[in-house]
Amino acid sequence: MPIMTRMRESMPIILFGLLIAFLITIIFEWGMDYLGMSGGGQDVVGSVDGKKITYKDFSELLKTLSDNQKTQTGKEPDETQLKQLREQVWQTIVTQHLVEEEINRLGLTVTDKELVDWVRGENPPEDLRRQFIDSTGQFRKDLYDEFLSNPNQFIRDPEGVSQDYGTRWLADYEKNLRQRRLQEKLQSIILATVRIPEGEVRQRFMEQNVRYEAAYALFDATPLVPDSAVQVTDADLRAYYEENTDQFKVEASRTLKYVAFPENATAADSSARKKDIEEAAAKARQGDDFLELVSLYSDRPDSGAFFNPGELSAALGSALASAKVGDIVGPLEDAGGYHLMKVLAEKKADQEYVRASHILFSLSGADSNAVKAQAQSVAKSARQGGNFEELAKEHSKDPSGSRGGDLGWFTKGRMVPAFENAAFKARIGEIVGPVRTQFGLHIIKVTGRESRALKVAQVAVKIGPSSQTSNDIYERARDFAYNARESEFTREAQQTGLDVKEAQVQEKGGMIPGLGVNESVIRWAFKNKIGTISEPYTIGNAFVIFFIADAKEAGVKPLEEVKETIRPATLRKLKIDKTVRMAADVRSKLSPTDSLGKIAQIDPVVKIENTGSFTVSGAVPGIGRDPNFMGAVSGLQPGQVSQAVRGVRGAFLIQLHSKTDFDSTAFASQKEMLVSRLTQEKRQRVMTDWLAKLKENAEIEDNRDMFFRD
Repeated sequence: MPIMTRMRESMPIILFGLLIAFLITIIFEWGMDYLGMSGGGQDVVGSVDGKKITYKDFSELLKTLSDNQKTQTGKEPDETQLKQLREQVWQTIVTQHLVEEEINRLGLTVTDKELVDWVRGENPPEDLRRQFIDSTGQFRKDLYDEFLSNPNQFIRDPEGVSQDYGTRWLADYEKNLRQRRLQEKLQSIILATVRIPEGEVRQRFMEQNVRYEAAYALFDATPLVPDSAVQVTDADLRAYYEENTDQFKVEASRTLKYVAFPENATAADSSARKKDIEEAAAKARQGDDFLELVSLYSDRPDSGAFFNPGELSAALGSALASAKVGDIVGPLEDAGGYHLMKVLAEKKADQEYVRASHILFSLSGADSNAVKAQAQSVAKSARQGGNFEELAKEHSKDPSGSRGGDLGWFTKGRMVPAFENAAFKARIGEIVGPVRTQFGLHIIKVTGRESRALKVAQVAVKIGPSSQTSNDIYERARDFAYNARESEFTREAQQTGLDVKEAQVQEKGGMIPGLGVNESVIRWAFKNKIGTISEPYTIGNAFVIFFIADAKEAGVKPLEEVKETIRPATLRKLKIDKTVRMAADVRSKLSPTDSLGKIAQIDPVVKIENTGSFTVSGAVPGIGRDPNFMGAVSGLQPGQVSQAVRGVRGAFLIQLHSKTDFDSTAFASQKEMLVSRLTQEKRQRVMTDWLAKLKENAEIEDNRDMFFRD
């Protein structure tokens, strides 16, 4: 097929993907009127510095992203994914609006000539350029120029209505390019101050490459200064409190009481799902194409995959144990759903698999003869027809005993040798043992042996609440909220037979203890007053109603509140202070020519240790990453002994033994990479801080919780 034809045929798909990738940016370049953000009279999801975001526009953009995800995955987004998409749409709208505000404030523009030079120049936009790479990897400038001259040849209206679809698409793409160039200019201004000084590059290189070896004396506060040797006064506590005020800052918080209405399936829901799977089974046994039945009935796509024994659940694996190619297996219930399977093919597995159950008798701290006699008695009972599962539940000391001793499927090399040898030599159904291993005595029953891998396709239907059931539960939750507002939350819960739980939440992070992350609930809690009762929120598989029981604003805990809490830390600080004075006293007794070894004569209790080789970007063996230790070492010359260094565990005296030279050749070879890495790190910090500041200073109103069940 000529490249021209091939590229023309593929172009609508390629460029559609390209359009989706820049959809949000394009929308904002088209303007707020396109989104309806300048109009009034519609339900408002929120606003950014007074610019309204309507529900209609928000939901249309959400639908576009949702449809795009469905195209990529072949599945409708579930509730969790929809929640993530809603957050993505919201953050994108807010960010894009703030960026546009800055572009307008700075008066940035892009001329038509700039765009023409970019698009028709030697380095056109990379995303567009990629569409004109042939099979040899060459950029087809001739086709690219032809596309720019007549885009309608390449991009056809998917609905076959418009003859100038390609021209209009290119015009929209041009708007996208204009917006991108504006954002590039803004970014250039923001990042104009990002510079990486030579000294910073050298410092990073030295941290990673210069190696040190040292000796140190650790004056460990724990053994050297007993608690009884230190008196903690109120003045000490106040000093510690004032030096560490940041530790006692408290975020604004709300105390929430809540009740949950679980969104559980009813017997009718389960029956309906069972009817679906039975209908699929009947059609499968009548000869209908099984993969078509999967697409029609299954809650998840499945074209069939090879499974080794043990890779499916125990119930599904057992059902397939004797199945042959072409067999329909099921329906059967497992893991909250119904399953219908067809064996499409089989092949020899890489290894032989055995399934076994066992009863373990522990020999630890017991009379081994008595334990052995008990094991032999239980083994005899099992061989005479005793129920192995019940015997395992009664006698086994292994956690598997609770499930009848079942160990599932395993291959050679997975069990200890004695156990493995016995299991792989036994026949199916044979009782073996007692077998002794380091874990104790085992009675083993082999329940399966398999060397096949089966290719299996499944119709899997989840047993979940129907739409009607969910709506009924939701309405019960709404009725509770209404009645609770008319009476009292806890009283209404008691009368309804609901369990009231309590959680304290903070404004940042969205975490609700016991329920997980839900930012919509947090936004609601901090927008409303004590005594407010929410509408139902969907959290997990339940509708949850919240009541604001208490509210605390941000501040600093008073000393009296934390006094006893900080006493251990204050005691620790005073003990380390004392070790610093001890180390300083010992250091004062060393002459300039003395080595650290002289300390043994001054204070025999203090031991000298060697660090071995380390870099300051790593960890010191025996010490870890103590920043003061690292800082002191990097400032010493070989042979020099430090002054007393305050550490995490106490105080140090350090003598540097050796320090590798600065390798200018290695530095030269790594410099470009280091500059690139440091620049990227700094640019990321600057952009993140800049955007955070914009959001902090903006007036952002978020009413999403009024429109979406989170």
